[in-house]
Amino acid sequence: MITHVIFCSLVNPYRKHSNGGSEDIRRRIEATASIVDDVTIYAIDYPQELITPESLPANVHLHLYARGIDPRPWRWRYPLACVRRYNRRMVIDIRRAIVANTDQIVIFIEGMQLFSLWSDIKRIIPKNAKSILRVHNIESAYHYSVALESRGLLKLAHQMSVLQYRPLENMFLSDFSYLYAISEIERDTLLLHYRLPADRLRLALPIPADKPCGARESGKGTPFILSYYGDLTLPNNYNGLHWFCDKVLPELRRDSVQLHVAGKGSEQFSAYDGVRVCGFVDDIDAFVCKSQIVVAPIFSGAGVKIKVLDAIGYGKPMVTTPKGAEGFPVWLVNQMYIASTADEFVQLLTSMMRSYDDVVSKAEALQKEVSAKMGPTHFQRQLLNDIQ
Repeated sequence: MITHVIFCSLVNPYRKHSNGGSEDIRRRIEATASIVDDVTIYAIDYPQELITPESLPANVHLHLYARGIDPRPWRWRYPLACVRRYNRRMVIDIRRAIVANTDQIVIFIEGMQLFSLWSDIKRIIPKNAKSILRVHNIESAYHYSVALESRGLLKLAHQMSVLQYRPLENMFLSDFSYLYAISEIERDTLLLHYRLPADRLRLALPIPADKPCGARESGKGTPFILSYYGDLTLPNNYNGLHWFCDKVLPELRRDSVQLHVAGKGSEQFSAYDGVRVCGFVDDIDAFVCKSQIVVAPIFSGAGVKIKVLDAIGYGKPMVTTPKGAEGFPVWLVNQMYIASTADEFVQLLTSMMRSYDDVVSKAEALQKEVSAKMGPTHFQRQLLNDIQ
């Protein structure tokens, strides 16, 4: 029997301004396409991100739709993130694809932000079809965490999202054949707080980048380059980097250290001494590989931080916080460089710079271990077991 997988994605996996979420989705789509007959992607995103790649595997079909506002008044009780991811044509096309498909189908819903879409299609899904929800975050927990970092109307908006997501989570989570949790934290929360059957919960760790770029030598008289990348319009990212530039970077400047910052909103940090703002970069691989150590000062948020995993996937030494390491397997956390306070960051980074060759050797060994233990074959094996 032919197996068709329908991916419903909350962003274009091939968008120009890629982020951790889009990369996580793209890697799983590519892993899925190599083990099933056909993959059809229905993705919704901003108009400027509706970009089709020059080439796709022959069995992958991509349909893109512009984000809009759901006009139905009864849907306004849904969180804003759900209401703003509506496209009537997308709903119609997915419904037609489900009804017309006579083979085995698997419906893959990428995140709770598509609960509104799920509500529109769930009743026509055949009984023999499998449905999978990818749990990137427990959204009510994520918005609660961000609300703690926000102020004013933004804080109120996140608090409102907490109240809106909780009843939807209770309503829809039990609909799915399987829930693929991004970390043990999400899996255990689904089991304990939502009382979902353990045999329907899966631990599906994100697939890491596998792009080792090696060490970057620091020549005599040249600055030692730290790098940071991320969406700095998000309060948790902005607050973490602002703290680093205020509390940590000045103590490292005596060692001729530069911090290169890339990502949306990075221009906000141009006034800091020792900071080079790169804005949005087309080639994030090249940006990271030009640096010597990646820093990820993360103090809030939920779910696994893809940027932390990708820094390891580049084979780069990386320093993060306990929050940045949250959700990763114990064997991986035990090999990370982790600091909680400004003094710990300064001491750890100073030590790493002074013994850089040893640090690079450890980072390269960790990259190989992560690739072996968390590569696409593990996701493929789990998916095949669930859909066959």
